[in-house]
Amino acid sequence: MVPLEREDLIILMEGGYIYLGMGRLEEAREVFEGVAVLAPESEVPLVAVGSVHFASKRYDQAVTFYKKALTLKPESPFARAYLGESLLFKGKREEALAELGKASMLDPQGKSGDFARSLIDAVRKGIVPPAAP
Repeated sequence: MVPLEREDLIILMEGGYIYLGMGRLEEAREVFEGVAVLAPESEVPLVAVGSVHFASKRYDQAVTFYKKALTLKPESPFARAYLGESLLFKGKREEALAELGKASMLDPQGKSGDFARSLIDAVRKGIVPPAAP
């Protein structure tokens, strides 16, 4: 396999996110899975695959991919924040808050931490998604 430059991988990821934004979930999943093969040391494409499952309301599969991402990088606030979100949608409030709290601590001033804190704040205000069936 020919190694790709980081910039090329970023462009591929952006293409996957464009597909995701367009609702073309199968294409997005294929792109992200391909990038995961090309960058096996990165948790980012696995989180992206999880996001495709989340968008499809397949929260169990999303959780599986976020946890797989955490096996690569246990201190990833990015993966922990999205894991927490999926756990909220699965109705696992306490487990979700624990993951969101970890993401917040790991990223006190970054986007992943901000996302986690916004979800924690929503839960505190009583704004929680209905539990998945």
